[in-house]
Amino acid sequence: MTVRAVRRTSLVEQAVTELRRLVEGGEWPVGSRLPGEVELSRLLGVGRSTSREAVRALIAAGQLHSRQGLGTFVASIAPVTDFDRQLRRAELAHIYEVRVALEVEAGRLAALRRTRADISALRDALAAREQARGAAELVDVDLEFHRAVVTAAHNPVLTDLFATFLDAVRDASTEMVADQGPSPEDHKHDAHAALVQAIEDSDPQAAMAATRHNVEHTLAQLRPERP
Repeated sequence: MTVRAVRRTSLVEQAVTELRRLVEGGEWPVGSRLPGEVELSRLLGVGRSTSREAVRALIAAGQLHSRQGLGTFVASIAPVTDFDRQLRRAELAHIYEVRVALEVEAGRLAALRRTRADISALRDALAAREQARGAAELVDVDLEFHRAVVTAAHNPVLTDLFATFLDAVRDASTEMVADQGPSPEDHKHDAHAALVQAIEDSDPQAAMAATRHNVEHTLAQLRPERP
């Protein structure tokens, strides 16, 4: 006789299961738009953070796709295959390569142009990042931290460019976490604290070095291993 152990599931896992059932059962066909976050949370009977994390799990699985300013849409009835995931990881590496270029320059400019208000915002964002609980929250607060760095650069073109790029970075970060789980480096406080300190000290070289350390760790995980 084979007996399966009873396992208590979290609300997020239950929400993921229900969303997947609706997608795979055709309740929301490919191309259709999901209800907004508030309505989806009401339908699922869970909080907004729970429904948000469930949606991100299906985005990471390739079944949903987020479009900036438009909402979340059904991309595929079934999760992506391992081969498709390998191809997607190559695309994510391209996203992070652009992120390195944007944020290294943002760190340099922030060190030269930051104001007292910028430093206060960076300190608050750093504290929020340190207190993050769960993968979805860590992705959110980490991106808010980096948005604060870009804001401190006081370059409106760079700010707008980062804003248009943010959804792609969020999806890439969410997929990374869903694929591998948060790494110890994801929670590391020292490198981010070093970036804030470099900006506060008006040290552009140190700010660039800290930014590279923060972003290139993830990029190294995405790039294929070379023999």
